[in-house]
Amino acid sequence: MPCLARSHVWAAEEPDRIVCAPVRPDGRAQQATTPPTLTDLDQQVQQLRQELALLEAQLAAQAVQPSVQQESLVPPPAESLPKAERINFRGFGELNYKVLDQRKPEIASGGFVAGSAANFYTGNFDLLLTAPIGPRAHVLAEINFEVADAQDFDVDVERMLLTYDFRDWLRASAGRYQTSIGYYNTVFMSSAWPQTTVDRPLIMAFPGEGGVLPVQAVGLSLQGVIPSGNLGLDYVFEYGSSDTIRARLNGIGSDDENNGNQVNIGIFARPDRFPGLEIGGSFYHDNISDDRNLSIRYGQTILNAHIVYVARGLEFLNEGVVIRHAELNGPNVFNMPGAYTLISKQFGHVRPFFRFQYLNMNPQSALHDVLLRYGPSFGTRYDFNRQIALKLQFDRTWRKSQLVLNGVQTQLSFAF
Repeated sequence: MPCLARSHVWAAEEPDRIVCAPVRPDGRAQQATTPPTLTDLDQQVQQLRQELALLEAQLAAQAVQPSVQQESLVPPPAESLPKAERINFRGFGELNYKVLDQRKPEIASGGFVAGSAANFYTGNFDLLLTAPIGPRAHVLAEINFEVADAQDFDVDVERMLLTYDFRDWLRASAGRYQTSIGYYNTVFMSSAWPQTTVDRPLIMAFPGEGGVLPVQAVGLSLQGVIPSGNLGLDYVFEYGSSDTIRARLNGIGSDDENNGNQVNIGIFARPDRFPGLEIGGSFYHDNISDDRNLSIRYGQTILNAHIVYVARGLEFLNEGVVIRHAELNGPNVFNMPGAYTLISKQFGHVRPFFRFQYLNMNPQSALHDVLLRYGPSFGTRYDFNRQIALKLQFDRTWRKSQLVLNGVQTQLSFAF
């Protein structure tokens, strides 16, 4: 029979019988003379229940009214917080394997070794944290662990936002945000798991992957609903500072664009009559430098338009941009187009997809390493469940003044 009170310990009265014996002041158990009766045990149980009730009441009072010192130095334990006030986090990871048909350095990012014909790499490990800090305010943080040289990892804070919901027509955010240039850069963040394909379209690639867009900034972002009835109009206005360092697509070096302050304005329509349809566009402007001659500055204007339909298992994305570089205090003006289209359809666990992309950057502009690139990608995504996916993708890319580049990519991505 177990001891039912803290004032009793196990003691052996006889070799074949163990009973509960009281503890003496010196800490040793006294010799038990008679076993406890059922009446004694019942009284001990009642005493324990009273002590437990008193202890629970004391703990509850401390949780409701913490001391000033405790409140200022130590946050309350998570289990004592209402569920709505706890920090929620999601994680995303991936394992990649890429094979190219030539060893010339090409897009050596995410752990892929420049000049390698094939190798494994981990890509991004992404943590997304959110927490409400009031009835209308919440905090969002996205922390990305990206593999670098020698399989070391760099830690980047991709997003850090304090957001306050004033009304449906005004949600204000301050901090580090991902610019709302078009659809893809607004919907898909650092993790590869939510997107159908292994990688992002070239025109929407991150600068560390050779992308040509300034996809991040620090500043203010306003968005909300425009009263428009069934048309379903939304807007976004962003003003902040960018500092884009872009890896060259040839895998050799990088460019620091020394961006000036940026402004971005976007309008998007999601009509009620066509669920899943979005039509919109955006206007972006800042100033950048040419890494070959830092005394040259360009006014950079990026116009975007997109038509997207995502519903009933069908994904149909169409997006185009025009990047305009106008030399400040100089005659040069470059208008450079880019676009992609992606279509996929879910069949049970399998989602086959096809993508075509196009870029044509002027060799005299600050994007001189990109030049003309276009070609198809096709493959499939298999979802083992709602959190694990395996992707297989084939790419064929025509490049100006270079050999056609063929590649195979596979990716195991997961969310938790």
